[in-house]
Amino acid sequence: MKPWEIIRIIIFTVIGAGLMFLGQRLIYENQVIPIQKVPLDTWLAADYTTAALIMFGVCMFSTIFWCVLGAMSRSSSSSRGKWLLIWFLLGLLPLLTIFFTVLYINRSDEAQFSLMCFFLFDSIWLYWLSTATSSPETVKYIAPGAFFIRHKLMGD
Repeated sequence: MKPWEIIRIIIFTVIGAGLMFLGQRLIYENQVIPIQKVPLDTWLAADYTTAALIMFGVCMFSTIFWCVLGAMSRSSSSSRGKWLLIWFLLGLLPLLTIFFTVLYINRSDEAQFSLMCFFLFDSIWLYWLSTATSSPETVKYIAPGAFFIRHKLMGD
């Protein structure tokens, strides 16, 4: 992988972590999205933090695993379908984790929809955007939208 690709992943990761662990948490702390049926401090400390850590970890695992596979590959144009399948399967991990964290870790009915939306945004940010902008050379246009982002917007 090129150094700039690694730097972009680090930048997206730091911004994503800030959004998850500071921004989204502040939205709940300030009662923008009210949580009233369970004690807010307990819910934030136990449910939200645990769910966010799991989501973050799975997104990072998927992104890093994709980049490692791509960096080790000797891809050819004939294997594009195989790589697209791998990318989608790795992308399913964060999506399945959303349902696990929201339905099994979260104890607040009031937070289910907002958590799903936040975690979907986090998955898009941490997995899709990172892989679309920073995949290794052999698989750099596999992620949907990667050609447009890298070629048209970034001039890569």
